[in-house]
Amino acid sequence: MNVKLAFLFLTAASCTALAQPLAHKVILLDAYHNQEPKQPMHYRWEGTDNGGFSELGNLLRGMGAELKTATDAITSSSLTDIDCLIIVDPDTPAESDHPHYIAPSEISAIVSWVDKGGRLVLLGNNEGNAEFEHFNRLAGRFGFTFEDSTIDKTGRKAILTLTGHGPIFDGAPVFYGVDVAPINVKHKNVKTLLNEKGVPVMVLARQGEGTVFGLGDPWIYNEYIHRHDNVAIATKLFTMLFQ
Repeated sequence: MNVKLAFLFLTAASCTALAQPLAHKVILLDAYHNQEPKQPMHYRWEGTDNGGFSELGNLLRGMGAELKTATDAITSSSLTDIDCLIIVDPDTPAESDHPHYIAPSEISAIVSWVDKGGRLVLLGNNEGNAEFEHFNRLAGRFGFTFEDSTIDKTGRKAILTLTGHGPIFDGAPVFYGVDVAPINVKHKNVKTLLNEKGVPVMVLARQGEGTVFGLGDPWIYNEYIHRHDNVAIATKLFTMLFQ
């Protein structure tokens, strides 16, 4: 290969790397604690209706990620070679006859994995739409918990359109969310990325070599991912998680 061809090859490779910030990253979506018989595609990669994550999946694949789904309890083995784990909207007894609550053994495995460099994304839900007790036992290990309520709940839907500040909001700052649970920050290692009148909405915790992101809503499912600047914010968020 001559010098000119070598330069062109390296330039193309660099551009591809920039265009795919999640190249060679494996993202695992938990479908064990969110397993609703009445809505089997709720928050799933393959879900193409309003409640699915197909658009998010397309976004992450476009960034270079490989997507997987966990249908069994989380273990150290199931986290091997996983770069990012997303746990979303754990089931309540109203949603499933046999909800799978997050167990102590799972919490131990996840905490150890984060300490070693794992990226954990916790997407809850508001009151009546998510299981809080066991989910908060996991979140609490990283210095925050989700409150069993809804921010600014005054009508049928509590719509939040918030202007954020900081790297993930640069150039496209408007977050859109519906029926979002507030977050209680309990440790100084937790940074609030977005708040509503002083109430934390979106947080980031650094622990060991890993990172934990928390938001009290599934947020970027198909119905709302294209509202306001959600796509741009999500793109920069997942990029930031691996920086």
